[in-house]
Amino acid sequence: MYEKYKKLFNSLILLIIFVIVTIIIKNYFKPFLSIVILLIFANPIYNFMCKHKFFSKRLNAIITIIFINILFFIIIIYSGNFIFEKIKYLISNFFADFTLNNVDNGIGIEKYFRVNEIIEKAKSLLINNFYSVVLRQGAIYTTDGVFSYFISNISVYFILVDKYVIVKSAEGLLTREKLILISKKMQDIKKMISVEVKLVLLTTIQTIFGFLILEIDSAIFLGILCGVLDILPYVGTILIFLPLIVYKFYLKQYIIAVGLIFLYILLQFNRQIMETRFMSTKLQIHPLLLIISIYIGGKVFGIVGFIMAPIYVLTVKEIIFS
Repeated sequence: MYEKYKKLFNSLILLIIFVIVTIIIKNYFKPFLSIVILLIFANPIYNFMCKHKFFSKRLNAIITIIFINILFFIIIIYSGNFIFEKIKYLISNFFADFTLNNVDNGIGIEKYFRVNEIIEKAKSLLINNFYSVVLRQGAIYTTDGVFSYFISNISVYFILVDKYVIVKSAEGLLTREKLILISKKMQDIKKMISVEVKLVLLTTIQTIFGFLILEIDSAIFLGILCGVLDILPYVGTILIFLPLIVYKFYLKQYIIAVGLIFLYILLQFNRQIMETRFMSTKLQIHPLLLIISIYIGGKVFGIVGFIMAPIYVLTVKEIIFS
């Protein structure tokens, strides 16, 4: 009986620690996700260079980080240009006839709203607030983002170069059992990331096929965009599907609009099934417990909670069944 209450108490203490750590990461350590992403790409390259003794460890780390940043920069530039051209194409072709007069002729909006007055007020508001709000906030977010990314690169450099020193220092502070537990958690995180990558690829393929069947223009581009947005919890693909559904209803293409609705529901349903199946198989957690933990973690703490919640569940499982 005492052992049971002890495990329950330890689980509660662990929950408090996880919540505090998650809040700190979310609110005060924005480079966290950048560090994780950079490490995922940089670590294999760095290990390969060190294994074949290209240069010294420090120089290998610098070259690896520079290479990863150049690669990211090229991908962002080319994908950004591609997205811009596609959006420009979509606007010029899809929405060429989507004017206020057409909307008014269709639903008689002038009967219910003073459209011209609203437009004038909106234009005035945008002009007056553009420089004072948009540019200022944009500069703040850009500066903050650049600084966070710079800190991420510095952190990744020291993690790559001094990872064995960090491990040795941790061995002096923690017991061997706790170090083994941390190592297991790191392996679990790698498994979670691999599962998410597989899910994104599967969602992308399914979305592209769905768009091709429904004869949606730029199906491949929109499918890839949906796959990328699928990483975001709760919003994700709805950012693409909702405008498409509304536009198809506006064009009175009701069959395609309904088809898009069913496709979206099917994709969400399939993703949840595949996610719980893959996660439960890889991490050996019951699917229901995994769904609840991911939902609560993502709802309360966003993307950070989306990652931390399953790790907490895994840790508690080991405490209870140990």
